[in-house]
Amino acid sequence: MKNEKTQQEQYEYMTTAPVGPLILSMAVPSMVTTLVTSIYNLADTFFVGKIGTSATAAVGVVFSVMMVLTALGFWVGTGGSTLISALLGAKENKQADTIFSTAFFLSFAFGIIVAIVGLLGGAPLMRLLGATDTIVPYALDYSRFLLPAAPFAASSLALGQCLRAEGKSKESMTGQVIGGVLNMILDPVFIFGLQMGVRGAAIATALSQVIAWALMIRYYIQKTTQVRLSFRDISKNPADYVRLFSVGSPSLCRHGCNMITNVLLNTVSGRWGDAAIAAMSICGRLMYLTNAVSIGMNQGSQPVIGYAHGMKNYPRVKEGFSYSVKVSTVSMCAFGAAGFLLAPYLIGIFRDDPEVIRVGATALRLICLALPFGNYMQSANTLFQIVKKPLSSSVLIFSRQLIFYIPALLILPNLFGLIGMQMSGPVADVLAFVLAVPMVYRYLRKLQE
Repeated sequence: MKNEKTQQEQYEYMTTAPVGPLILSMAVPSMVTTLVTSIYNLADTFFVGKIGTSATAAVGVVFSVMMVLTALGFWVGTGGSTLISALLGAKENKQADTIFSTAFFLSFAFGIIVAIVGLLGGAPLMRLLGATDTIVPYALDYSRFLLPAAPFAASSLALGQCLRAEGKSKESMTGQVIGGVLNMILDPVFIFGLQMGVRGAAIATALSQVIAWALMIRYYIQKTTQVRLSFRDISKNPADYVRLFSVGSPSLCRHGCNMITNVLLNTVSGRWGDAAIAAMSICGRLMYLTNAVSIGMNQGSQPVIGYAHGMKNYPRVKEGFSYSVKVSTVSMCAFGAAGFLLAPYLIGIFRDDPEVIRVGATALRLICLALPFGNYMQSANTLFQIVKKPLSSSVLIFSRQLIFYIPALLILPNLFGLIGMQMSGPVADVLAFVLAVPMVYRYLRKLQE
């Protein structure tokens, strides 16, 4: 009876609390989680950067494999969390249990598959992902010790998403923050103290991912959550899988396309040597750190908008989206200005190589100029995903990555050389923004009808 009362209180809080403070209460833990995750990813880049330019580039190459893992984890994690928040809003708690259990065990299975394929792929796979002959040995060392933790990393994404779906952003944050801090502590211990090089960086990250997973899953084991985790609750209804996969498909598209473009970026950057690959890898990690506010606001708005959509409170849906966009856009403008001014210094922190700094600083400045445009596109994508318009969300993702970014990477370097490669991503962000604005406008107008 006590548990039922707690669930009712949580329902009333998620559906009646003022939108702005509620989104912030959900978003801040997500921002902290993203920041810490970014920092410990940067920690690998920072400490590996002390080994050499090729080692730094190797981390960027293997990152493509981890992007596949992220795509699969977010596919079922975001699909599950979106459905869960709507189901809780409609008070269909038993079905929420089924969706969560299905999403969790699917993500774990996907992680096993990625680990097997990645480990068996060896050197040919690393070359396919853009590694040069000097990068391959480092990439193999890094991947062999990182991939065994893939099932835990993938299912951690589902755990974090689903905890946030029921309003438990702080609980989601705790495990990932502790894992991130541990990674930053273990990196120098394994890399330099035990003299394990890139292997040490991989082991430190793998251990941290497993510990973060354990800390999050304990909430379900202790049954302090609204939804329950049970192997027996895995759905046997094909319709549940169709809903899970279709609602989560925009995340699969986004992260899957990110992986494809990352591989292509590594390949194109390779024309200018290992230094260019290392520079673009550092830029990518720094941008994930910069996007922490945008990602946090999107994740914070997800349960709020999801509950409102589930109970058909459309004015609250519109209010939640508008608030999230305003806060994140202002933040992106501020971060973009700081990144533009400090670009050479920021790149130099991770690799004291004049060529890496030269290539990376220009690329980072161009990326910073386009931050507000990319932020709006991401917010629009999240909105369409939450309100169960996966086609609109997927159109935005495919357009940004496949229609705008990939052609830019293939055409602009041939026309303008190195600067063409560096400006490809920002050009794609601006074009995606131009596409997103009328799509969002039409949807919000329909809510008023």
